[in-house]
Amino acid sequence: MNSAHRPCCWLTLFLASGILIGHFLPVALLFWLWISSALILVFLFRPKIWPIYASVFCLGAALIHVAHPPAMDILQDWRGQLKWSLYHYLDGEEAGTMSAIVLGDRGHIPKEINMLFRHTGTGHILVIAGLHMAMMTAMILFILKLIRIPRCLQMGGSILFLFIFAILTGGSVPVMRAVFMASVVLASFSFEHESDSLNSLALAALILLLMDAHNLFDTGFQLSFAAVAAIVILYGHIEKRLSFCPRWLASTLSVSTSAWIGITPLQIWHFGTITPVALIANIFIVPLLDLTVALGLPLALAGLWAPSAAWAMAGCLKVVFNLMVVIAYWFSLVPFGYIQLG
Repeated sequence: MNSAHRPCCWLTLFLASGILIGHFLPVALLFWLWISSALILVFLFRPKIWPIYASVFCLGAALIHVAHPPAMDILQDWRGQLKWSLYHYLDGEEAGTMSAIVLGDRGHIPKEINMLFRHTGTGHILVIAGLHMAMMTAMILFILKLIRIPRCLQMGGSILFLFIFAILTGGSVPVMRAVFMASVVLASFSFEHESDSLNSLALAALILLLMDAHNLFDTGFQLSFAAVAAIVILYGHIEKRLSFCPRWLASTLSVSTSAWIGITPLQIWHFGTITPVALIANIFIVPLLDLTVALGLPLALAGLWAPSAAWAMAGCLKVVFNLMVVIAYWFSLVPFGYIQLG
């Protein structure tokens, strides 16, 4: 799709620019900023759409001065019950990590496991984001298809489930980004329209910045959107150059490489680290993450209502989870796989 047909990309760009400038300007200058920007755009560019961009630009400059909204925690009690279920059927280290992967509670991840995944460039699996939400979407769509309900209800039910799950996990920036993107894609499927991934990503960013302009300066926001944007832009080009590989390997390597290219500059900026080993480690760890998510949430639910099934799920989850940790440990031993700069 041509960039001219991506209005959300332009709107997000102007909103983010306004937030960035508004971060350094006092409120008193905002009125002058809007007038001058609007006049320049109207007289230099003429098109009627530019005053809208100028308004969005100044809206961003104003939003940065608005207080942070309260965190979404309306399902805290239910999250506590699901967390208890995980701790009942798993040991402390497993339950602490699974609480992060499934429920977004990162407060009890063992330090050793956190460092292990960080040093292999796979720390993203400990933060609920696109991979997790894609697995959740696939699970709920599979269940709804078995019930044989109409296509539009399948998509609507999936969107509703994703937002409930997002609120259940605390509504973090990566989760909300994934939910908004998935919702646009699912809605387009229900009407049998093809969605534009980059425009959908920009729409997610636009909504999150309107909800809280300070998200622009959040490391998680930057890493999340940089990774997905790089995949959307670079995936096809890299896959073509790996055409000599089997299709599944070329696809996996393309996703891993694209994401790594997208987040590496931000990793250097924020943490002073580079993780080349992540290019290969993700190929082995991400599929295990899919199995972990597919077992983790059903285990938490079954622990409340079906104890006998929960024990069987817990046994399978222990095998998959510990295999994932062992593989991460092997990759952490690769020379120069993790480089600390400075």
